[in-house]
Amino acid sequence: MAEHSYDVVIIGGGAAGSAAALTLRQLGVQSVCIVEGSDFAEARVGETIPPDTNLLLRELGVDRSFASQKHLPCYGSQSLWGGPQLGHNDFLTSPYGHGWHLDRAEFDRMLLAQAVAAGVTRMNARCDSVACTKDRVSGILAGGQRIKAGTYIDATGRSAIVLRALGVGHRFDDRQTVIWARFDLPGPVLGHSTWLESAPNGWWYAAEVPGGAAVVALGTDPRLAKSAGLYNLPPWAVALSGTRLIAPRLAQARLAPDSFRITASHSYRAERCAGANWIAVGDAATGLDPLSSAGIYKALSTGQQAARAVVQEGGMAAYTQRVGQDYDGYLIKRAELYQSEQRWPQNGFWAARQSVPEQSTSVFARSF
Repeated sequence: MAEHSYDVVIIGGGAAGSAAALTLRQLGVQSVCIVEGSDFAEARVGETIPPDTNLLLRELGVDRSFASQKHLPCYGSQSLWGGPQLGHNDFLTSPYGHGWHLDRAEFDRMLLAQAVAAGVTRMNARCDSVACTKDRVSGILAGGQRIKAGTYIDATGRSAIVLRALGVGHRFDDRQTVIWARFDLPGPVLGHSTWLESAPNGWWYAAEVPGGAAVVALGTDPRLAKSAGLYNLPPWAVALSGTRLIAPRLAQARLAPDSFRITASHSYRAERCAGANWIAVGDAATGLDPLSSAGIYKALSTGQQAARAVVQEGGMAAYTQRVGQDYDGYLIKRAELYQSEQRWPQNGFWAARQSVPEQSTSVFARSF
């Protein structure tokens, strides 16, 4: 069996893994390998990035490649939340410009291609196993080959396969599910905005994405979804038809065939996000409520931070502290957002999301 050695091996080539690889190369790390067997064709929810992501793209050196793609500008959001009046949040005053609605597959492919162009080795295979001794990773098996490294980065998202092999669990602060589908639009009926609407059973989201389509999602409690039959398309569509803000704008839209999906969207943090010779980034380290629109930003940012931690003395400890502080602040902001909706206080979804964490070590750098 062939064996390869690198300075750093990154398991997972999505946004977090590619950002880590690009940053490592910028920092002069010569031997970097990304293990990624996907072509990113599988549909995934997560298509909105806020304005300050533009800064991260410039820092990573991919802003020109990003600009050459056909992503849609997002100038803000329209919402019905906390009352019957339409609320607006625009990006006109942002020093970073506007946000974006992504073609997510093309975005992820671009980042990985840029990492390869920067000199990163890509192994087009899935990671089959991770060998560990106590808190140390001794190697991985992928594509029938053994791969060793000085440092391993877990960028495998919610599956967190390196952390699982190490026996590192996650602490869950909320369990939520997103039930979503794509609609083919007759025209620009959603404009360049993100649309958000609270409802008795959770919240609805809609955004136009490249290709004349829209992503429409319901965020709700898994138990409520099961009891109400919302994991099935007909009841979900009935619930969508009752929305005041989103349904009228989809009156002439058509459900895209085979696009109905269910995705876990829990809030959690890893019990540890760094160890002797490993570090976790993106969703492997923390999971955020999709209402934050911070998932992709977090992936890019933690990828950068982890790369710096790898090359800096004491970097692993500093990275762990920062991830914990950011997550604590996120919990505070998230609780404030859900507390601002008081129209259905006895409903199970909203009643379960009214408490504020007792302690926080920082203020989350991003706001909802």
